[in-house]
Amino acid sequence: MKKITPVIKAMKKIIFFPLLSTFLFYSCGGSETYQGKWKALDIKNKKYEITFTENKLSIKDSLGNLKTYDYVQNSIGHEGSSNNFSDTFEIQLNNGENYQIFFPKDDQSFGIIRHLNGECIYGISKREYLNATEIIKKQ
Repeated sequence: MKKITPVIKAMKKIIFFPLLSTFLFYSCGGSETYQGKWKALDIKNKKYEITFTENKLSIKDSLGNLKTYDYVQNSIGHEGSSNNFSDTFEIQLNNGENYQIFFPKDDQSFGIIRHLNGECIYGISKREYLNATEIIKKQ
């Protein structure tokens, strides 16, 4: 029986580590919730188009200037009570900056991109240009 135990432990490790690696690999990709194209307004009401893919973020301003960043999703969370919560996604860009994508209540067609300190950067919407103040009022 003693000879079987080390073999079983070794087998558990062989199975566990690939599963853990697979989980970590997939948990780093961006959520389908925010993937796609968004109309965005910054705090000065300048218009942008923001596009999220699984691991890239592109920000195009109204003049057509484009900035692209690699990113990883660090966490998914919920704010508020259990009956009235909002989804939040934390991402880290390849330049080291961390942001949170916040979706109010049950509607994920608009949201806010903000610094982790709570400062709003962009209001985002699938249908129209909304600033962060307008999105907060819709909650």
